[in-house]
Amino acid sequence: MDTELFEKMKKIPSVEMVDARVFQGDIVAGHMPVIFRGGVENWELVQLAKQSDELLIKYLNKKVIPGPVKIVEGSKESKGYFFYDDAMSGFNFRRIQTTFFDFSDKLLRTKRQEDAPVLSLQSAYMDEYFSDVHEVNTLDLMGESVRPRIWIGGKSIVATHYDDAENLACCVAGRRRFVLFPPEQVGNLYIGPIDNTPAGAPVSMVSLKNPDFEKYPKFERALEHAWVAELEPGDVIYIPALWWHHVESLEAVNVLVNYWQGGAIGGAAGPSALDAMLFGMIALKSRSGPVKDAWKALFDHYVFDQNGDVGAHIPDASKGLLGDFDEQQVKNVKAWLIKQLSASS
Repeated sequence: MDTELFEKMKKIPSVEMVDARVFQGDIVAGHMPVIFRGGVENWELVQLAKQSDELLIKYLNKKVIPGPVKIVEGSKESKGYFFYDDAMSGFNFRRIQTTFFDFSDKLLRTKRQEDAPVLSLQSAYMDEYFSDVHEVNTLDLMGESVRPRIWIGGKSIVATHYDDAENLACCVAGRRRFVLFPPEQVGNLYIGPIDNTPAGAPVSMVSLKNPDFEKYPKFERALEHAWVAELEPGDVIYIPALWWHHVESLEAVNVLVNYWQGGAIGGAAGPSALDAMLFGMIALKSRSGPVKDAWKALFDHYVFDQNGDVGAHIPDASKGLLGDFDEQQVKNVKAWLIKQLSASS
């Protein structure tokens, strides 16, 4: 993308680092992105990265737990943009299994080669790959149950996508550019398939590096609502759940650690909102416009609380499913849904 377009975007605001109470009570509740500049500046990982890529990789090699690692390798033609192939019959990268030593050795050896394949280790649980690194480098805003993940690779681009969880991403090595779009911009982002995606989440078909406004004219509207930030080592970004985000790693060696809270990807218990949406698509997609509008009114009323407390006029003992769901009610609804789905299959 032309640098001028980045310059026109709203800048994600930077705020002072907060404690877990303020983060959960104010930041997460506000559902707006923020940057904590220098939020993990004191991490050993960050301090090593600021000295050199080699020192950081040497440290990780000392800490690595023996065993295979799964990485992705983008072709040199991909230029690090992990996406579909031209025919959308597959992808422009391959998944391979190797050792962390071989992966990191190749990453360092090829970091100055412009035409080398782009390597990336993505979304790996730190405690499964490295001994005690997650215990020394900590960010206690989401609680001890949230397991940090590590991302290591070269210059790469992750296409605009969303996560169903609150996300704290910590820049450890290299610079990263984040471009965020509010959830309501989904209609202007030209989202690709739901069931055939590069990494699990549906992605925008528009390249932020070279947007085709003739093919995707509504994307210009999305850019009017875009937020941008560039992170240096030690910086942290909060990305609210369901906010669309494009992530660009700008250096030859980049390391990021992130925490996901809630949602299926964050290990939250209970029914998945995505499951509900997919079932809604099956049940309602073919209905007429007026019927869809009627169901929308019911969803707004019962699911999204557009009219306030739907059971306020009913005695507590008689509210049933219109009150607060208890564990047994959840089990009963699940059992009923399974029965209904089985009968309709």
